[in-house]
Amino acid sequence: MRTQLRRFRVDRLRESALRVPRTLIVTLTVGALLALTMGVGAQKAAWPEIRDPNVTPVTGPSWLTHLGLTLASTSLGQGAGRYGPAADQGGGARRESLGVPGTVQITGADLYRLNCQACHREQGTGAPPEIHSVLGPVQGASLELVRRKLREQEGRVNERAARAETRRARASVLARMHQGGRRMPPRDHLQTEDMRMLFAYLTQLAGTPDAVRQSTRTISWARVGELTVKGTCHICHDAVGPAPSGSALLRGAVPSLESIMRMKPIGEFVHKVRRGEVVSPDDPVLRHRGRMPVFYYIRDEETAASYVYLTTYPPRAR
Repeated sequence: MRTQLRRFRVDRLRESALRVPRTLIVTLTVGALLALTMGVGAQKAAWPEIRDPNVTPVTGPSWLTHLGLTLASTSLGQGAGRYGPAADQGGGARRESLGVPGTVQITGADLYRLNCQACHREQGTGAPPEIHSVLGPVQGASLELVRRKLREQEGRVNERAARAETRRARASVLARMHQGGRRMPPRDHLQTEDMRMLFAYLTQLAGTPDAVRQSTRTISWARVGELTVKGTCHICHDAVGPAPSGSALLRGAVPSLESIMRMKPIGEFVHKVRRGEVVSPDDPVLRHRGRMPVFYYIRDEETAASYVYLTTYPPRAR
């Protein structure tokens, strides 16, 4: 993503927020944020009240809760494949750049990262047999590949039949993306233009000879946060619910997004998502690296936008 932004010093944050420029980013070090949020749950009132009427709160149970799965029993949501520091290691220097962009240029590759990569992995191969690859179905929607298949099978190409087959295959892929499936969560928060751009990127990922060229469009910071939360976080985290105890976390409980916002200021939130942190249950002897993957491919500003989205559009039960 490329942002068209102006950056403000921390000591001018309050003054800058009052002016509410069209494109705004506030860059803060974690140390400064910890000072700002000392003794406070969710960080609030640091950003202008800019709302996107097309954005809605995250609601309901996570996809894992919906399926009755635990983190230990599935590969869903764990496509990052990296985890936080070991129990005997520190969390490292906290120097993430935390920002809230006013508008952002987004591509199909960005939509894939935020909505698909957590399960289907960077290459689109998934984690068979539980999570299928996206490559085969997308290749089946390639007119050129269908023509080649018909030529090999029948010695000729019926152009009308080839086009009809690719239309059906493309419609099937788009329906699966939007509605989900037995193990796949629906992506009904994606808009028509999102689906078009995402499918275009999938044709490139699948290496089809007639891959569609990528395009970009401008969306709001709130939409970036919504895509990240609904496309990645909500796979494992319920929207609302009480905060689990340290011993419950040790047993594999996943805190709700609502409880995370009560417990973590933005600095800790972004650091946990991007770098990971040692989990400290009730008994210090039981400290461990945690079960949440480190989402290294979700950028600092996208993670910060997720936090502000959850603050501005609080999670709901339904």
